[in-house]
Amino acid sequence: MMRVTNRAPGPRLVWPKGARAPRLLVPGESAVLALPDRPDPCLAAWEAAGEVLVEAAPDDGAGPPRPERRRGRERPTADHGEG
Repeated sequence: MMRVTNRAPGPRLVWPKGARAPRLLVPGESAVLALPDRPDPCLAAWEAAGEVLVEAAPDDGAGPPRPERRRGRERPTADHGEG
């Protein structure tokens, strides 16, 4: 995951990995995106011109969010042998 910040005076379109549509970044906006494995020539040119900043996303240590683990239904406990 990479943090992309738009420093250009106008909006920029960034195409995240696996997305059906590009993401519009307005001036001053920053987003954490999964970028494609292949380098994007437009993004590289904007970064070289100083219009876009691409940096590693801050690592909060949690990793990607995981769904809650299902434990199944609660089973009643029975007392055996009392009496």
